[in-house]
Amino acid sequence: MKKQNKLEALFPNGKVPDAKDFNRSLDKMSKEGRNHFHEKIYKIAFTVWCTLPKKHQKFIREVIIHDRQSYVDFMQQRTVMSCLRCPLRYPVLFIRMLHLTEIVERTAQTSVNHIVMSVLICFQICGKIGTLAGHLGKDEIAYEEALVLVGKMTIVEFCGEMRY
Repeated sequence: MKKQNKLEALFPNGKVPDAKDFNRSLDKMSKEGRNHFHEKIYKIAFTVWCTLPKKHQKFIREVIIHDRQSYVDFMQQRTVMSCLRCPLRYPVLFIRMLHLTEIVERTAQTSVNHIVMSVLICFQICGKIGTLAGHLGKDEIAYEEALVLVGKMTIVEFCGEMRY
């Protein structure tokens, strides 16, 4: 019953609004109004995601993708992730390695903003999606930084197989 009430409040009569129209209407709202709707959507997604019909899941995904920063802020400030995010010893080096492993010669369809959103949710890195995406798109690892990483690993050959 509780699930039904939450869904009815967001989707009257079970009708899912067009995500593009919904996002445009949210963009016109005050920051407080927008945050209120986003928070409702995120809470529904986290409490009843598995039981939502596919059309509701698709709508929620599209709303999150439209305003990834709002989702990151919610995750960092209003959920348990605020205290579970992993600290990094070398955040700049981490971003450069991420550039090297995920951006260079990229053929996958995952956007840089999607990668950055995931990083900001999981790791204690300060910044906004746009700023970090800019760094991730262009930060290349320097020779000296690669040596720092190499110095922290021991490579051993074991029966013809490389182990780190």
